[in-house]
Amino acid sequence: MIWVGLSALALFCMAVIYVSLPHGDGSVFSVRKAGCAILPVLVAFGIYAVLGNPTLPSQPYAERTGERNLAAAAAVAGNVTDPNYKTDQQIQRLLNQIVLSLEVNPRNLQGWIALARGSLRLGNIERAVAAFAQAYALSGHNPLLAIEYADTRITAQNGLIDSTSRDLVLHALGQMPNHLLARYYYGMMLKQSDKPEQALNVLHDLSRDLPKDDPLGNATDSEIKALRALLDARTVAQ
Repeated sequence: MIWVGLSALALFCMAVIYVSLPHGDGSVFSVRKAGCAILPVLVAFGIYAVLGNPTLPSQPYAERTGERNLAAAAAVAGNVTDPNYKTDQQIQRLLNQIVLSLEVNPRNLQGWIALARGSLRLGNIERAVAAFAQAYALSGHNPLLAIEYADTRITAQNGLIDSTSRDLVLHALGQMPNHLLARYYYGMMLKQSDKPEQALNVLHDLSRDLPKDDPLGNATDSEIKALRALLDARTVAQ
């Protein structure tokens, strides 16, 4: 559905650009005009292919070091030798356009999602949190966006699950009880609420259900070991 909407939007934008360009020789159709009209649309689609994967990863964003695009810092420093430099610059230009479009139409759901994911790509976590908040509200509290919003919000707070993130996780879990990342954060909620035994049960069940080599496995196993150590220490203290 996302691609259908994007295709329709792309065709509309291409038509607007084509009509707005001046006629060189007075003819109705111009190959040069058509090329100028379709180029920015193709660029936008190419960048969306990098940012717009609607499938949520099962690994907490804080653990996805391979996806953290630290090239934004290099771009600021002018390091054009960085392999991601040009991509980051293209994404930043696209995000600037999205910001302008959202000022005109603040109810553009896909615009907020693209801004949130693009901001994550460039390491701007705070702007990503704000954009996800807007997208989540406009989506009618979509559970997939709920967990993506919670994931980003928790990352921005260095792993702390506040009341807003808690509500997001519980909403996502209520709609998608088998969602792996939602289950992981539910276990973390229990841990932070000083309920280590319940947290251990939740994470142990999650570990059992995780596919082999799932990227969430390392984080889950690490938390299970920490919880077991905590429970052992409390048992000895008693």
